[in-house]
Amino acid sequence: MRFAVDTGGTFTDLVIEEGARLHLFKAPTTPSNPVDGVLDVLEVAARDLGQDCRELLEQGELFVHGTTTATNAIVTGNTARTAFLTTRGHPDVLVLREGGRIGLPLFDHGIAYPEPFVPRALTFEVPERVDASGKVIEALDEEALDTLFDQLAVAEVQSVAVCLLWSIVNPAHELRLEALLRERFPDLFISLSHRVNPVPARVPQGFGPGD
Repeated sequence: MRFAVDTGGTFTDLVIEEGARLHLFKAPTTPSNPVDGVLDVLEVAARDLGQDCRELLEQGELFVHGTTTATNAIVTGNTARTAFLTTRGHPDVLVLREGGRIGLPLFDHGIAYPEPFVPRALTFEVPERVDASGKVIEALDEEALDTLFDQLAVAEVQSVAVCLLWSIVNPAHELRLEALLRERFPDLFISLSHRVNPVPARVPQGFGPGD
């Protein structure tokens, strides 16, 4: 028996594969805690199949979960007030117009460019630098972070996205920054780029060394 759950903006859907049979179930999504919606739809399925939830889940060999929650939040603009922390000298990385064109003609500048996920006003520069080999070129300036953290407090941000250059090779600065943030803001949601997407960006064809 295999389970697949999709948490949508309105409903949470469940498909159960039992041999050659498919069972479909639906329950309202619970925005305050999406996990409750998943548990609710499992309860609906268990009742329909004449079992309790634990008994039903014990038969499972695979559980797949997907959600459009993040997509819906971005489309509606209903996201947490987020600060973007990046390496000093690169504050415009989100507004360089190099990304956000997946599936679109790369050089057709008549196509409207989407607004950055984090506004420029909530972008902050971190004094540090790691090169492509992972070598520390400029050590993380922890004293300077006090002023930066004061700015985050004034901005009343709810989450912080940290994206330092070449953290995928050497994440030491991102990890230290996370530790310091947690000391100052224990309830803040923090994401680090080397965890979210630990791969180098793909270079478009024809844009390599010597091109």
